[in-house]
Amino acid sequence: MACFITPLVLGVIVEALRRLASGVGRKLRMDIWSTMLLGGSLVLAVEHVWHGEVVPWPPFLTAMENPADIPVMFHEMLYVGGSMSAAVTAAWLGILAYTRSKLTAQRTPVKQLTGAVDLRGAG
Repeated sequence: MACFITPLVLGVIVEALRRLASGVGRKLRMDIWSTMLLGGSLVLAVEHVWHGEVVPWPPFLTAMENPADIPVMFHEMLYVGGSMSAAVTAAWLGILAYTRSKLTAQRTPVKQLTGAVDLRGAG
C-alpha cells in the first residue's frame, strides 16, 4: 500500500544531509545511500501505481479511502518500509566497509618498504 513512503522520506533526509554537510557526505559516500533509497522508492512507487494502489486523484493512496484501512497502512509503512530501509542501510554500510577495507589494504606502510632494503651498504 504505502511501504515505499518510508525509504522515500529517508532518502530525501539523507540527500538533504549530504548537501548540507558536503565534506562528511563525500567521505561517507552518502550519495550511494541516497541513490539506493530513492531509486528503490521509485521502483516501488511504479509497482504500486501498476497494481492500482496509488491513483492520480486524492487521496492518492487507495488505502486511505476507507478509514478502517489507515492503521493497516501505517503498520505496513512502519514494518515493511522500515525493514526495507534498514536492509538498504545495511547494504550501504557493507559497501562502505568493503571499499574502506580495499583502500586500506592497497596502502603499504613506509616501514615495510624501507625495512626490506638495506641502504647503508654491506661492508
